[in-house]
Amino acid sequence: MRKFNIHFICSMLILMLPGNINPQTAHDVTVANFSFTPAALTITVGDTVRWTNVLGNHNVVADDNSFTSGPLAPAPWVYTHVFTTAGSNPYYCSLHGGPGGVGMSGVITVQTATDVQDDGNLIYKFDLKQNYPNPFNPTTTIQFDLPEDAVVTLKIYNMLGQEVQTLLDREDMIEGTQEVQFNAQNLSSGVYFYRIVAETLDEDGAKLNTFQTVKKMILIK
Repeated sequence: MRKFNIHFICSMLILMLPGNINPQTAHDVTVANFSFTPAALTITVGDTVRWTNVLGNHNVVADDNSFTSGPLAPAPWVYTHVFTTAGSNPYYCSLHGGPGGVGMSGVITVQTATDVQDDGNLIYKFDLKQNYPNPFNPTTTIQFDLPEDAVVTLKIYNMLGQEVQTLLDREDMIEGTQEVQFNAQNLSSGVYFYRIVAETLDEDGAKLNTFQTVKKMILIK
């Protein structure tokens, strides 16, 4: 297990080198426990999706074969794909799922970016920032953008997909850039994931829209 963790951490550090920084938004999907997390993801044209296999023998195959990570491979591995056109992109693991949402499957919905002018500090879309510092010990800051008031849940998970801490539990948050401090003093070194779910509600409290995404962080003590 220790050897696996060192290998995985090294892979994540390589991704974070300056030469690997993508100017567009990167969205993370965790591959483990016969599922993709999150299974449904909404992004913008030009954004990157990064699948990280942390457990098991899996791959990523688009229903229409427009993208694939290749043959089945054991963890750890990372596969990235840039989505350049709007539309729905269902995919699956060829060993544990199938086309049409069978078994281990997911879907990436790509939306066209709204053409807007630069109006100072106005926020136009939901966005989860990379925590900083990263790697960290033992505290780090997580920032996210809300284009409108939302009910926000923010949780931390380990490499097995187990919840280890809740930072926000359906908190009412106002629009703008928000930040939350995470203290991992009681956790061991390793790779962790933070997942946000932001729901917008109408005047009667009915859910209008849901934004969710996952990013990874590295704790080194």
